[in-house]
Amino acid sequence: MAPRPKPSSAVVVAAAPEEPWTPAMETMHGEVGAPPPQSVIDQMSYGSVLDENQRPLSQQERATVVLVDPLSTGVLLQKRVFSLGYQVILVWSDRSQPASREKHLERSGYTKEDFAEIIVHEDEEHLEETLSKILAVTTNIVAVMCGSEHGVLLEDAIAEGLCEKLGVTHIKSSGMYSTKTKVDKHAQANTIRKAGLSAVRESLARSEDDVQAFLDQFEGEEKCFVVKPQTGAGSVGVTFCDSEQAVWDAYHKILAGEHKAHCRAKYRHYTHAGVLLQEYLRGTEYIVNSVIRNGEIKTTAMFKYDKRPCNGAAFVCFSKELMVLGDEPQLEEILSYTENVLKAVGFQNGAIHAEIMYTARGPVLVELNCRLHGGNAAWVHPANLCMGYDQLSVFMDAYLNEGKALYNIIPSRPERARAYCQQVKMRSFVTGTLDCVIPEQWARIQALPSYLEHTFGVFPGEQILKTVDMPSVPGEVTLVHDDREVLARDYEELNNILREGIFQVKET
Repeated sequence: MAPRPKPSSAVVVAAAPEEPWTPAMETMHGEVGAPPPQSVIDQMSYGSVLDENQRPLSQQERATVVLVDPLSTGVLLQKRVFSLGYQVILVWSDRSQPASREKHLERSGYTKEDFAEIIVHEDEEHLEETLSKILAVTTNIVAVMCGSEHGVLLEDAIAEGLCEKLGVTHIKSSGMYSTKTKVDKHAQANTIRKAGLSAVRESLARSEDDVQAFLDQFEGEEKCFVVKPQTGAGSVGVTFCDSEQAVWDAYHKILAGEHKAHCRAKYRHYTHAGVLLQEYLRGTEYIVNSVIRNGEIKTTAMFKYDKRPCNGAAFVCFSKELMVLGDEPQLEEILSYTENVLKAVGFQNGAIHAEIMYTARGPVLVELNCRLHGGNAAWVHPANLCMGYDQLSVFMDAYLNEGKALYNIIPSRPERARAYCQQVKMRSFVTGTLDCVIPEQWARIQALPSYLEHTFGVFPGEQILKTVDMPSVPGEVTLVHDDREVLARDYEELNNILREGIFQVKET
């Protein structure tokens, strides 16, 4: 395959940052603070602070965006919304954690005074109170946006509630709030199965009788299963089981909440009506990131996972590789399947992050996340380098600019890229208080020809854990090159370096 054109400032949509960008530039959770493409900013409708006569607008008059739980990629979303001049009302859902809220203000670069209002939503019974607090600030609300998994349901509840109270229809929502398919993996599988699409064989276990009934279905078949929480994110609690006893052990562990103990409260807000028991899907897993506007689907990027055993966990994410149509013959089939999944669940507006397993029987949905791709937005900058656009920019254009700058002009599917990209998860083989990243090892990583940038999620003096899932990943290294063979060699060498170990903990 011929090398892709080498990425350079001449072909990248993003213009020079407002401040010098370096790989070490980090905001909350260590995400890279890349700016939005200047071409998008130039064409977007700004949230002006002045009227046509240059008179300062009052708080009630200013165009306002309601941001729900702007964590992970939501940090960069928040930064971009502010950069466009919009007034921002920050709403914390009842699923967000107090520690995360405080850390957000510490690390995002904004203070309480920068927001028109900060509201802590108690629960769904207090929705009217939350709506009243928003409307007390302003009625000029142009969008409600969700920044992370925690707030996906509240985003729609607020948008629909505001539309009803204001008698308007322009405040977008996904259209899925009346169903459970936004967060419930079991409901997602049932919905697409009824639509005639391939779905994982599974059962929602609420009792030991349910577990036994599920196991009885596989009498005489290979004993390979996956047991996971009914809702959640970040691979937390997802367990590979190669025996019936392992299924029982995982079931009781999830019911007891033991799978969340190491997550520093990040996913402890999830409650589980039951435990999902599933067949083990053999194949290769892919990510499909899309933006939907009024039912029209634009896929902005695809990635192929490399998952392997690590530290006793069966499938730890080693990397994700950027893919475009033509890289592999099955990608067309995967995209068609994903588009049919979105139609089946009724998703009308917003961003989605789908995970699809390509098996011997074709594509099968692993889960559908009705939000922006997470990962602390580390994918945004390399996506712009390689594709010329990214999901976050397209999402903002669709919500705030009627799709005029990006959404309406990009292809429906990713057809070509300017370079190859591999985003590699750092892996820790030690547990303890982080002392340092071993300088000699780190120098070898930065010397790789395709090395672009890195982010850290754990810093000296903080607790580092052995990597078994996404919350225990201590950082990420991004490799970009116009020659796939160079990228492959660097990826292999990087895995060797990580295997040798790059983290040093303090002696106890």
